[in-house]
Amino acid sequence: MNFEADRQTLNDLGILPNANNHKSVFDLFNNTKTLGGKDKLTEIVRKPLTDASAIKYRIETISYFLNNDTKLLVDKQSCDFAEFYLKKHYHTRPFSQLIGFFEKVIYTFNSNNDYYVIQQGISNTLSILNTLLNFFEAGVDGFPKLLQNFRTIILETFASEDFIFIRGLINKPKINSIELARADRILRYSAIDQIKVLLDIVYQLDLYISVSTTAKHLRFTLPVIKDNGQPTLVFEGLFHPFINNPVVNDVAFNADHNLCFVTGTNMAGKSTFLKAVGISIYLSQLGFPVPASYMETSVFDGLITTINIDDNIDKGHSHFYSEVLRVKHVAKKISESQNVFVIFDELFRGTNVKDAYDASLAIISAFAKVRKCFFMVSTHIVEVANDLQCIDNIDFRYMETVFDEGNPTYSYKLREGITEERLGMWIVKNEGIVEIIEGAVK
Repeated sequence: MNFEADRQTLNDLGILPNANNHKSVFDLFNNTKTLGGKDKLTEIVRKPLTDASAIKYRIETISYFLNNDTKLLVDKQSCDFAEFYLKKHYHTRPFSQLIGFFEKVIYTFNSNNDYYVIQQGISNTLSILNTLLNFFEAGVDGFPKLLQNFRTIILETFASEDFIFIRGLINKPKINSIELARADRILRYSAIDQIKVLLDIVYQLDLYISVSTTAKHLRFTLPVIKDNGQPTLVFEGLFHPFINNPVVNDVAFNADHNLCFVTGTNMAGKSTFLKAVGISIYLSQLGFPVPASYMETSVFDGLITTINIDDNIDKGHSHFYSEVLRVKHVAKKISESQNVFVIFDELFRGTNVKDAYDASLAIISAFAKVRKCFFMVSTHIVEVANDLQCIDNIDFRYMETVFDEGNPTYSYKLREGITEERLGMWIVKNEGIVEIIEGAVK
């Protein structure tokens, strides 16, 4: 089963780089040294998992790199040149003629560009293979299953006659033309499939080391995956990864409290907090470290967010109608799979207060009946929260705002309950808008 996360969700959370995001979650983790490693990272980030065993398998691999100061001694230039060499096609020559070709080039001062590409390509490929051998011969103890599988593949590959010859060239000070010709024949023809497999292992190592490097630097932790059939989500010390010196918060969901209703004034941090939750859920489904001191979660089939929704001019949809269509989309998804995490920020902000109140009350009351899904909904319409207090599975939280001598200060802390604080008119008065307009009249 594929994990459900549409373009709106990916854009809301800044998962992938795009024109609207100054930062992305992908960029946070992309410390890869090779283009192949970057491609592997992109592939993984685009495809969250829905199988608990597969997620744990990946977590086990990343955990190894988190707990070991492992470096991959390859560089982008060597890998790029090796890839270029391995993909370059020359006219196929019989072995003996190929040797003659090399000898002729050597005696003409190596002026032929093809010879240079072959020579350097073999040199870089041998260097990469040497790095791979050193890595797996040095760190056998404590290898997770994935690295054990990699090691088995490498040892079996280098046990063949051709690779015994290739290994003998790795530390040889100078390779003669006959050896160069045979190595070229092996690397680009007879053993090209095995070489591709070995390079793929290099790229996977690159991406896993990149992910662990980010986790160490930003103090992320690996999620604990629960697969006992009970929906659960627990955060301790959750923070948004794009914020310097972030404030951390705790929140939890279970079958008895599966809807978190967040109130708070403008600029109190509601949207940032909801995004932090969404990003962490997405990362946990990848088996990646998350921005929290602790996360425990069951596996979800999908994540749907509505945070930065726009009107659709091309289709003639107003902001409110776009919101209605989004709610309808969510309704269909939770009817298809009752194991989805849903986030709505400022539900129905695109209409008048009366309609927003009525629609929010109706939709949230309906969401609360779907016990196998988890929901987070924020609003500035406090009256909605007050009218929902009779529903026992709604957990009411608010982002704290404190007025100090008439001025608001934000702690960005999530508190239990419902806030009555309102900030809209304070902002209008503080900006002196009415006085400016009256001045214009005068």
